[in-house]
Amino acid sequence: MVKMVVVSAVLLLLCDSSIVYADSEWRLRKDEDNIQVYTRKLDGSRFDAVRTVTVMQDVRLSALAALIIDAEACGNWASRCVESYIYRRLSDTDAYVYTHSNMPFPIKNRDVLTHAIWSQEAASLTVRVDSEATTGILDEIAGRLRLTQLRLGWIFRPLESGAVEISNEAHIDPGSNLPGWIANLLLVSIPFETMRSFVLEVTKPEYQDAVIGFIQEPPAR
Repeated sequence: MVKMVVVSAVLLLLCDSSIVYADSEWRLRKDEDNIQVYTRKLDGSRFDAVRTVTVMQDVRLSALAALIIDAEACGNWASRCVESYIYRRLSDTDAYVYTHSNMPFPIKNRDVLTHAIWSQEAASLTVRVDSEATTGILDEIAGRLRLTQLRLGWIFRPLESGAVEISNEAHIDPGSNLPGWIANLLLVSIPFETMRSFVLEVTKPEYQDAVIGFIQEPPAR
């Protein structure tokens, strides 16, 4: 059984349903290994939002949530994550989570303290965790650039077929000007590699057998 803690889990992918998008549609940037990565313009921001989607068979909602809840396992699947832990737990579905990511030279490493909240829709049983960067709570750490504008939403939506659609929608202000190749890394490569590792990591027994008290599973088919 996984201990009931809440975590935001991934550092560099973020957003939630409250973000106001521009009129542009999602644009497919990568489609490989059953994983699609999309980007979209965002009103009032110089930086695009990103959406990553896949569909997984034979997986429980609790297993998917358990992997994200296991903050210290972040480095096993979230691209560039080298450290993550629960900074403060407020309840089973509400916590502050610290995450530190290693960026390629010469880009300064990033870290963030997010406020993460879990929820499940009663009708569809869709599970999501929405995370947003905080300020004024945790002192900055030397050698790391603290992200202050970051939103992330992981969404697990049961399908009629019995499979689960796994997606995250994200938006980040990286805090400084970045070369074009780094911007592409943030928008396409990191989300893709994170999702590919996520669906592999969640098959481990410790997640497959997890019981999450606040999650209701769809009826067995």
